[in-house]
Amino acid sequence: MNRKSNRASTGHSPTVELSTLVRVKHLIQQKKYALAIDQLHPAGHDVVLKNAKGVCLLRLGHYAAAVNLYRELVFKPGCVWVRPDVPTIYKVNFATALLLAGNLEGGTSILGQAMDENHPGVKRLRACIGQWKRRFSFWQRLVWMCGYGDEAQAVVPLDFEPGLFEDGVIEEFVTNPAPGHRPAA
Repeated sequence: MNRKSNRASTGHSPTVELSTLVRVKHLIQQKKYALAIDQLHPAGHDVVLKNAKGVCLLRLGHYAAAVNLYRELVFKPGCVWVRPDVPTIYKVNFATALLLAGNLEGGTSILGQAMDENHPGVKRLRACIGQWKRRFSFWQRLVWMCGYGDEAQAVVPLDFEPGLFEDGVIEEFVTNPAPGHRPAA
């Protein structure tokens, strides 16, 4: 396979991606997520840049927009099952977006399809879900299982900054947020 067709199949051009990610990385270090999104606007179909945009959306608290973005990355067009070739990092970010949007069932379903239980992002989300579930009594859990839970309590609180960046391209910036960290909506 020649280099050009390989680039097309992965959905990104290394030259454009690198220069844009350098600018975006600097903005993210400063927590200027909205400005980073502006830099990512011309990303087109570049999946690495779309992931960076999704992470910024998560950190800004724009969960519905992040869900829509990751839905396009994770599902086959016109289908409701996860593409097997999708990297775990995108599945984890999609599950995170769903959980923060209050869709516990969707988030846990996508997390279950991540196919890599040893991935740090999968472990982190599972730990947060476990902590969230433990705070409820037996009867509250039963109400949830029957579908009658309070939507205000449906959001699983995270004890970390939401969103993972592409390994080897842009580092994840850990800021050690306080437990129960929730970005402003």
